[in-house]
Amino acid sequence: MTKSQSNPTITVETVEVDRWAARAADLTATELARALRNRPRATLAVSGGRSPKAYFRELSGRNLQWDRVTILQVDERVVPEGSAERNLTDQIESFGDLDAHWLPLPVSASDDPRALKAFVDDLKGDAGNPPVIDVIHLGLGDDGHTASLVPNDPVLDEKDHVIAKTGLYNGTHRLTLTEPVLSRAGLILWLVSGANKSVPVHQLLNGDPTIPGSLVRAERQVLVATPDVFEPSSEDAVDAQ
Repeated sequence: MTKSQSNPTITVETVEVDRWAARAADLTATELARALRNRPRATLAVSGGRSPKAYFRELSGRNLQWDRVTILQVDERVVPEGSAERNLTDQIESFGDLDAHWLPLPVSASDDPRALKAFVDDLKGDAGNPPVIDVIHLGLGDDGHTASLVPNDPVLDEKDHVIAKTGLYNGTHRLTLTEPVLSRAGLILWLVSGANKSVPVHQLLNGDPTIPGSLVRAERQVLVATPDVFEPSSEDAVDAQ
């Protein structure tokens, strides 16, 4: 895993939990609206997990021309269609009945070059060649991974492809957008909550080269965090005594 000398600037917003999802939705809607003023379509890539559901619901209520927005996945587990381990079902349900165009990752054909090429061609049609996604929503794992850029995986060094398949991580392979795609984004929106994220968030903000999250080099990055991310833990309080 390699990293350039200079660290990107990440703007940090600490938002109370009752406004956390709404603030993230505001930032995203503003960026998508700006894109739609300049181009026929806007693109949004979303991550999985439980915590973003409130953000998706908030965002779906924003007044946007959703029929001109393409929503794609940042990553997805390579598991059978209909599996509860897939993020797609929850993502679509959380957004509700929108006219947006969904472009799911082709995990059912993750070893079929034609299916992978078809996905990439569709994305290039909406986001250009090479693809520049307007907003990419990212989370941050306890181990510093983001998307499915996971520690010690060869996918960390993938520079030539838009999407790549990881090795096994927590029992499954995954398809993920690669680092160059993340780093070309118009806006990276880091959305984190919980005291368990304190260590990886500090690593990210310090440009720690040992975590995959620090590979993301996009010029515009905003981290929206709940206050507990930055509150000292009980262990820290004991150490300070």
